[in-house]
Amino acid sequence: MSAQRSRTRRILRPAVRLALIAFLALLAFVFWYVLVAASRPPVVNQEGVRPHAAPRLTAVEIRDLPMQCRLVASGGELNDLGRLPHRNHVYLAKHDGLYFAMFSYWYGSEDQPGGVVRYATSRDGKTWSEPDKLSDPAPEHGIIARGFVKRGGKLYAWYATHTGDTFFRNGKEFSNSAEYESDRNIAILESEWLGPDEGWQFSRVVLEGYLNNYAPRSFGGKSFMALRDQDRQTYLATSEDDGLTWQIGDAMPVPAVPTQGDAGLYLADEPVVIGNDQSTTNVLLRNNNTADGRLWATSVIDERWQEPFPLDFPSDASKFVPLDLADGSAALVGNFEPDVHRALLHLAVSEDSGTTYGKLYRLALEGQYSEFVWRSPQYPHALVDGGELLLAFAYGKRDIAVCSAPADAGKLDQQAGISLVPRLFKGLCNRNMPRYLRLAAGHAGCREHFVWG
Repeated sequence: MSAQRSRTRRILRPAVRLALIAFLALLAFVFWYVLVAASRPPVVNQEGVRPHAAPRLTAVEIRDLPMQCRLVASGGELNDLGRLPHRNHVYLAKHDGLYFAMFSYWYGSEDQPGGVVRYATSRDGKTWSEPDKLSDPAPEHGIIARGFVKRGGKLYAWYATHTGDTFFRNGKEFSNSAEYESDRNIAILESEWLGPDEGWQFSRVVLEGYLNNYAPRSFGGKSFMALRDQDRQTYLATSEDDGLTWQIGDAMPVPAVPTQGDAGLYLADEPVVIGNDQSTTNVLLRNNNTADGRLWATSVIDERWQEPFPLDFPSDASKFVPLDLADGSAALVGNFEPDVHRALLHLAVSEDSGTTYGKLYRLALEGQYSEFVWRSPQYPHALVDGGELLLAFAYGKRDIAVCSAPADAGKLDQQAGISLVPRLFKGLCNRNMPRYLRLAAGHAGCREHFVWG
């Protein structure tokens, strides 16, 4: 018996040692990844980047920024097919002491007839009212949220109407656009806030045939807004009467389609006006070419579109929004790590009025990891109110959340640190992993990222 035990021990001891060594090696790798690899900002291809193009990412590390979050809308009633509703396209505003959040709400496929826009209000930005309908669509139409606008001391909500089957064509090729004129009926509509008792009342049609991403931005007393039509072509609209009437220029020339797998701009999307200086308006473009991995930009000079060019800045995977912090620092919010697509949300902060962005924060959102599923934050919007930054987004096109953090660059830096879970999920959800590992990670925790990303 003792001889058998001795043989067992001789066999087990090396196995235990090997297991211990393997465990320590794994632990060392995790520590290295969390403390070193996950702190590195995305590296972008410099080919074609202009020397003085802005914005540029000059951050040398990514820090994690914890944000306290509250759900505005979640769950919901099952429809006849037993499905829960979807929510996305969230926007924030503050008016007469009330915070407002509006978002798109639908069942089934996105951008189909029947979709509505809902809104909720809050006195403190933390406790939100039960969402209610902002507007109903016309028969056989859907509507999606497009943002809040203030004009003449009043608050207005913008939303876009569409027929669904032809919204952005959904892949349909118009060989002769005139034949489909009746289908090309997207429009931006406006409703006015009349107060808590009366709610919203339809006001007017703002523009027919176009769709915006964000509300207009004002520079030098003039309003600017980037638009797309039903063919996804990009336009610049300007207004000199606070947005009552709009002048729309020519469409941005469509860039040549890059060869599959090559860098280049493909299907320019989510155009955002970043600034205006006299006769030059600068526009940022999301690039749907995942092989490129960079934001792109272009300019409109004397009403003429210039050739788009890549930026030294990682591409976004959904909408991105520019804003000014309380201390005057320029900032950008978006999914700025192409390798993980929409799994992580980021805040980039500039200390030189938006030319270079030396601070990049990975947002450690309270409640993002839920029920063993990593929920992808997407389509963000942000609001600076005094010293507080409010950030709204959709969790995997299911839930709407509003989170808060300081709106001062110095306080953001003080609050940032290392948050273990987002760093680990940067590795689990990385597109550069072998496919079988990505699929395993997807089933283990990144499911919504793989579904929506």
